[in-house]
Amino acid sequence: MSKLAALRTPCWRCALPWLALVALCWALWQWQQGVQAGQLQVAFARAANLPPQALAEVAQGAVPQGQRVWLAVRDSAASVRIANAWLQGREGVRQWQAVQLADGSWVVIDRGWLARPAGVLLLPLPTGRLLGRWVPRPPTPAAPPARLGLSGEVDGLDWPALAAQLPGPLRQGLVVLDPALRPHTSWPVTAAANPAWHYRQAALALLLALLLLLLSRLLPRRFA
Repeated sequence: MSKLAALRTPCWRCALPWLALVALCWALWQWQQGVQAGQLQVAFARAANLPPQALAEVAQGAVPQGQRVWLAVRDSAASVRIANAWLQGREGVRQWQAVQLADGSWVVIDRGWLARPAGVLLLPLPTGRLLGRWVPRPPTPAAPPARLGLSGEVDGLDWPALAAQLPGPLRQGLVVLDPALRPHTSWPVTAAANPAWHYRQAALALLLALLLLLLSRLLPRRFA
């Protein structure tokens, strides 16, 4: 069957409206995602202005939302340096370390950022309160060359392995210390949600749906 004959078949005429409906559903879903992302951004910004709370007093199953917290360290595990951390156009590493809280649970803290060349530097943690923002875990690199581990310099932290070896429950998220521990620099904390991206995807999907509907009306007339 030629391409021209295929265009004359009823199946082709029926397919375009259905494809337009799929594109429309995708547009609606992306719009909803954009609304939710905007709400997350507002909540993230509001959390930055609230007084810090003791992380040990927060329920262990709670989800981090960028709120300000403080913690006192009872014990700590080995630190790990996260490579490929760029800040203001300079390459460096972020130093992460799991610490134990007063309730026996553990949480990973971001001690801060060091520019390259970054030597092996791990000063003792202070005995007083540490202040920071409690944020969701950054995405873990999934590409095969990515190095995941619990010590040394790696591309990402092996969260399941860390949780398995700690003598207590590991809390969700990451506490980015602010201020950072000298000589580190505090890693900037921003909301991961991006409503503008979702709105752009919704607009493109809506445009595609309109084009498919237009084609469904023009093609049968043109090739009749």
